Amino acid sequence: MPQPGGKLLGKLTNLARFLERRGKVGHVSIPPTPPVRPTVNDNSPSLLGRRLPSLAATAVVGVVFVAVLGLGVTRFGLLSGFDRGASQALNTLHSGGLGVITSGLYAVLSPIPAVIITAAISIVIVAITRRFRVALSFAVVVAVTWLPSAVLKLLIHRPRPDATALSHPFAHQPVDASFPSGHLVFVVAVVVAAVFLARPGAWRAFALTAGTIFTLIVAFALMVDGVHYPTDVFASMLWSVSVGPLVCALCARVILHRSQPVAAH
Repeated sequence: MPQPGGKLLGKLTNLARFLERRGKVGHVSIPPTPPVRPTVNDNSPSLLGRRLPSLAATAVVGVVFVAVLGLGVTRFGLLSGFDRGASQALNTLHSGGLGVITSGLYAVLSPIPAVIITAAISIVIVAITRRFRVALSFAVVVAVTWLPSAVLKLLIHRPRPDATALSHPFAHQPVDASFPSGHLVFVVAVVVAAVFLARPGAWRAFALTAGTIFTLIVAFALMVDGVHYPTDVFASMLWSVSVGPLVCALCARVILHRSQPVAAH
């Protein structure tokens, strides 16, 4: 006499075979889980995709060009007429509300406040991302891009615009050298670091757009204040966009431990 359990087992076996033939069992595909996109990009594919020698060559060419330009304007009077004329013309705007704003920008971006700003942004990055290495990378990119420009400033030793030839000279005309502008080197270094760390897509586009606009505002303010010539401003931007990407790539490899970009999924 057949056992009830044996009949039940046979029916279940037959049902399983039937469902398997119908493709209901044994071929169930689980859709892949979409990857979680980080809020901060710590691999910078656009930079890591380029080889370090290429970035190093770009940095060297940029620094050499800035140095040659500095020697040209100080030793041979290159573009001296243009610099003086533009500086005097823009300084006529250094009055009223605009003068207050441009003078304020110069004060806020001075060396000590700049260090405080860098530290504050780094702390915010740690608080938001919980990634100390990302914050450290930001600070290193800014510092290593910005501080060496002071050496070139000492070597070129270009005098500031002549305050006696300006309509509205700065209240406290700086006494250090003029070429390049440390203020603007710092600003562009911050922008380069922000673009490097921003997530590809909307955030990176926002960092690049907002950073470019702010850079142009600061450049304009420095010339309106009468503390820098147009060639000082140009050299500052060229310095940072030449040196910054190399520092970013080195930070990605040394601090963030990324030697290759993460493949897109």
